[in-house]
Amino acid sequence: MYQCDTAIEDRVNSVAEGLSLLQGSQNLRLSAQRENEKQEIKTIDILVVESIYEGNKISHAFAIANKQALTGLKFCPHCNSKAFDPKDKNYSRDYVKHIIKCENNEGKIVKKVKLDYIQKPFVPHIMQNKTYQYLLANGRQHEFKPTQYFITHDLETVPKIINKKFGKSSYQMYELFPLSVASTIRNKQGIKKIFFSQQDGDDFIVQWLNQLFKEAEQVNADNQYITEACTIDETIPYSMEVPIVGFNSSRFDISLIIQQMQCKDWTISNYIGSPTQAKQVIVHHKKLNLKVKFVDMLTYLQHMELKQAAKDFGDGYDDKKGLFPYEAFNTDNVNEVLSKSEPFTMEDFNSSLKKTKISQKDYQIYLEDAKRFKNRWDYLQFYNEQDTYIMIKPLMTLISLQFKYKIDMFSFMSMAACSNAIKYAKAYENFDINGVYPNFEDQSQKFYLTENYWQSKVRGYQLQDKHQRRDTTNNVQDQDFGYFKQLFKDSNCSICGCKFTVNNKPTLDRIDNSKGHSKNNVQPCCLYCNCFCSNKDKNISKLFIQLRKYCKIRCLPTNLTDIDVYHLIRSGITGGLSNVMHRVNRAGIDFIKRLYYNKEAKKVTVLTTDHRITHVVGVDFNSLYPSVMSSETHKFIKYTNGKMYMCGSQTGKIIGDNDHSKQTILRIINSNKRFTADGQLFVAEVKGHIQEDYLNDYINFPPILRNYEFTTDEKTIGSYMYNHMKDNKIKTDQKQRKLTNLSSTMGEYMAFSSYYLWFLIDDCHFIIDDVRQIVLFNKHDQFNSFIKEFTKNRIEAKLDENKGQEQFFKIVMNSSYGSDGMNTEKYHKVKIMNKKQTERAIRSNAFMDEQQITEDSYIVQMNPEHCSCKTPLQVAFFVLDNAKYWYLNFTYNFMYKCLDMNRIHFIEGDTDSAYWGISGNPNEDFTQQFNAVVNDRDFYNDNAKYFFPTIKGNVYDEKKILGLAIERQGVAMYALAPKNYMIETNYCANSKIKLKGVNQKTNKITKEQIVDCINDGKITKCVNLRLGQKNHKMSQLSIEKTGITDIHTKAIVLENQGCCSYIFGLTAKDYSYA
Repeated sequence: MYQCDTAIEDRVNSVAEGLSLLQGSQNLRLSAQRENEKQEIKTIDILVVESIYEGNKISHAFAIANKQALTGLKFCPHCNSKAFDPKDKNYSRDYVKHIIKCENNEGKIVKKVKLDYIQKPFVPHIMQNKTYQYLLANGRQHEFKPTQYFITHDLETVPKIINKKFGKSSYQMYELFPLSVASTIRNKQGIKKIFFSQQDGDDFIVQWLNQLFKEAEQVNADNQYITEACTIDETIPYSMEVPIVGFNSSRFDISLIIQQMQCKDWTISNYIGSPTQAKQVIVHHKKLNLKVKFVDMLTYLQHMELKQAAKDFGDGYDDKKGLFPYEAFNTDNVNEVLSKSEPFTMEDFNSSLKKTKISQKDYQIYLEDAKRFKNRWDYLQFYNEQDTYIMIKPLMTLISLQFKYKIDMFSFMSMAACSNAIKYAKAYENFDINGVYPNFEDQSQKFYLTENYWQSKVRGYQLQDKHQRRDTTNNVQDQDFGYFKQLFKDSNCSICGCKFTVNNKPTLDRIDNSKGHSKNNVQPCCLYCNCFCSNKDKNISKLFIQLRKYCKIRCLPTNLTDIDVYHLIRSGITGGLSNVMHRVNRAGIDFIKRLYYNKEAKKVTVLTTDHRITHVVGVDFNSLYPSVMSSETHKFIKYTNGKMYMCGSQTGKIIGDNDHSKQTILRIINSNKRFTADGQLFVAEVKGHIQEDYLNDYINFPPILRNYEFTTDEKTIGSYMYNHMKDNKIKTDQKQRKLTNLSSTMGEYMAFSSYYLWFLIDDCHFIIDDVRQIVLFNKHDQFNSFIKEFTKNRIEAKLDENKGQEQFFKIVMNSSYGSDGMNTEKYHKVKIMNKKQTERAIRSNAFMDEQQITEDSYIVQMNPEHCSCKTPLQVAFFVLDNAKYWYLNFTYNFMYKCLDMNRIHFIEGDTDSAYWGISGNPNEDFTQQFNAVVNDRDFYNDNAKYFFPTIKGNVYDEKKILGLAIERQGVAMYALAPKNYMIETNYCANSKIKLKGVNQKTNKITKEQIVDCINDGKITKCVNLRLGQKNHKMSQLSIEKTGITDIHTKAIVLENQGCCSYIFGLTAKDYSYA
């Protein structure tokens, strides 16, 4: 059932097209608003049912007068999607409870975040691998080994011609069906290949899966830990599923075989991802009691072709990956074509998907291979098996590289997770479980037991013991309050010896775990020790107690436990800048522009100087995120003794709810200790602005890089861009929230890390108007060894021309911060449900999508109302904010100090790069960099070495931490919008066009099209050809989208192509050019 605007009834059929319906109908909500009006408009309910006619699904739509009368269900009046059965005994309770919550949340799902109640060391390399955890706890870590035996797989497909239009101008060209499947098994005995195809029958996928489980039994046995008696060591916990590895399988292969993964013999026990991307699927064989895990090799790499992966991560060769003409046949003639004995022709290899043709050299290679086979079916088997075989060496390389740091790759879902684990493994590399670590000094107030706290604990102990069926006759009682108040006051934790404080609260630990919480069977201990000691292995308990002490001594990160701090940090996490300030920059034609703010008139004018542009220069920071978490000493860091420390654990919080607390917060922020090693790290939520008298010093590149919510109306974005959007039928008057350059917090409270806020105050004349709160963190430099080692390894791999290892060390460094910011708030949950469960799920407002895979099995995607966060979110916040600080620090404390900024303007910038228009020496070519605009030569000569490479040919200097390099230079740059630009050079091969979301291999974009877009407002449409799901079927799609657009709303774009940042209190009419 659908709810839609009466004005769009004629579009119902296209809306309904492709929707999978359960029992002939599905509840879905389609709401509409008029383009320029805020009021709600009339809606109607639509019932969509499907029928089969001549083998084709046909959707029918009916207008429904009363959906409650039709379904017999009661719908929530606020979200219009949650349905209740009035016949249910709990109907009244559930309905009232839901509508109260739904009304408060304005019909939207507002997730409730669950945090751990105690701070725990973040040690993913230990916590996420129970095997290593056990071995480390028992002093047997030398026995740890990686999961090194696995199975690879690959599917080949046959297309069915569809040529069906959807949307305005997009097409489903083919639907793809499995043609063959191959696997290579790596076990102790060596390598084995298996292959099945349509020649083996229509159920060849089931045959393959059946054989796969048989092979997986041996692989599983080979991965086990074995005793000297050659039996499985049952004392070591090892329960890793057998890895079944594909290449790009999460988006492709899995969707083709998902239906066969659910049957009477085996079932999907866990599905992570979405219906269109299965990141990990665990299948459990019921009879064998064996689990296999389907994963994608690309999750452990950056995006690349299989041939390149085999070459870079194998032995330097691609192992002669075969060639196959995927489009030379279809479902109508596949057997006829593949039964032929003659080789395919060159024309057969033409690809409409990739817009490529086979080279004469490659075709000759194919002909030599084809000679060895009786027919094309046999060649298909060779090709299919070869694709699975050439995955083996790269996977072994990746496993080996990660195991050096005690990381079992298949224990983690992605390279980002592995990288994060490596980072923390390096931070804890000096940890010794038998080390003598003193108890940490907790600076919070001493804990005093209150009656309410004690009563809640008594009730908890009672429930806990009853649940475990322990005798509660002599359990502690409310009247024991006085005794335990004095006990907690006089005692320390009986396990770790730490004092009880507000941040280290006490509880009672049972001495004999088989008995209840009686007065003579309990001892005082802290919550942390109780969490890791209750009913657990004593050595495991010791491990985590020692880890906590080590973590506290080294000030390493722990998880957040304060929900308000979580929301502050989570909402304050913003990615890297991507913005455009000047759109047209042609050498010899255009001039440097400067923005000027008139304080009296409250107006901004874009002035064109007399300095003609000679060239453009782009700089790129060396591994920016790893650099800023390296805690490497640098001359241009004037805080905390010359290096950026990373935050550890939260140590305090002050709410600015009165004058005294506000002054305390300001004293912490402005403390002179910030220039010493004792500087306090924090996240402060403040409201402020750059002092108006100094605004012109910063208006050309405003230093506050924060999300700003605005409306794309003419008053805000200006008439030039507003009319352009109108002319091209692009929605206006919409709310947008984008990261951009600002000169104030726009009247809002915004959160800043310590280094960024100190920079704004000390170097940008930032005035704090008000403070709301400050969260304090301790600090550490324990990521330094990780960054230095991997930077060194990357450079050595580059010098050795080992592309695989060079990529590995680069990927690990650059992705190592991401998992710190991971939580499940934005994640959807995918479950396998039967028909009745799916019916109930559809009635929930958490329901998103479903896909039938068998007669009684559905993949159901839900948006759960609860989420959790077990990671140190604050680390991601500091990395991102420190990156912004370093980007701005280079700009204002190096460039502005020694370059003539009247002859330079900022063109475009991304997270770790910045492009500048330069008015240099007209008699030199475009490779002159900044040489002609240096106005303080002594400062430049003394300090350029701290950023730029100055030793010619020295890769160590070129890739130094906290350094940067010239990325690209040219004679012109057209920057239409963020991530949409062209850099033109005199050398055509080095020119670069970047267009977000456009496949430039299949769309030939020209300079003329980009120029026409700016001059005439002409938006160019592109067609992306790709493989993807349509109606839950893997297909080849032709999707039309906007390719070249100059829609830029992160700033006010003027007709002279200058872009002005938003200033609080000004409207678009206050901006002009001269």
